[in-house]
Amino acid sequence: MAEAAMESEAESSDVKASGGSSESNGEPSTKKQRVDLAGLPTRQYLDQTVVPILLQAVMQLNKERPGDPIEWLANYLLKNKAQYSNGTS
Repeated sequence: MAEAAMESEAESSDVKASGGSSESNGEPSTKKQRVDLAGLPTRQYLDQTVVPILLQAVMQLNKERPGDPIEWLANYLLKNKAQYSNGTS
């Protein structure tokens, strides 16, 4: 009995640790993923949600060197957010 509870707990931990959240039908659960993201430490949350797009944006910003970098950055993020969305919007 205790062994079954430990296995269930281990499976639950694996799902959270891997970031994978799929229901029994194999489809991702957006609601479950949001819960997992909310429970992540700050660094992991940022690494999984905004660092990828910000890194690309800043590299491009450095190449182009626009006159208004804040406005350029805001426009870049809005224009390219679909490429980086992971079900958190």
